[in-house]
Amino acid sequence: MLGLVPIFVAVVLAFLQVAAFGLTAHAANQAVRDGARAASLGRSVPAAVDASLPNGLRTAQITYPAGAVRIEVPVPRIAIFPSFTVTRQAVMPRTAP
Repeated sequence: MLGLVPIFVAVVLAFLQVAAFGLTAHAANQAVRDGARAASLGRSVPAAVDASLPNGLRTAQITYPAGAVRIEVPVPRIAIFPSFTVTRQAVMPRTAP
């Protein structure tokens, strides 16, 4: 029974890493949409993206390819698992003021 403890710990840590990835992907989706909306209205994209991301998450990079907004957000690293980066891109049509 005691030999199963390391396996149980590894499974729990893997679950936490998957949950962190899911949370980061969801937050990045919302942040890139908010950034694209800000770009379409002529507002500050980095400010909109940073305001949309929850505490503890930050953008590694914000780019503007062909009228779109593209962000990269690193996934929080749990224990021994490798680091991942979530990349999202969104486009919103420009609206006239």
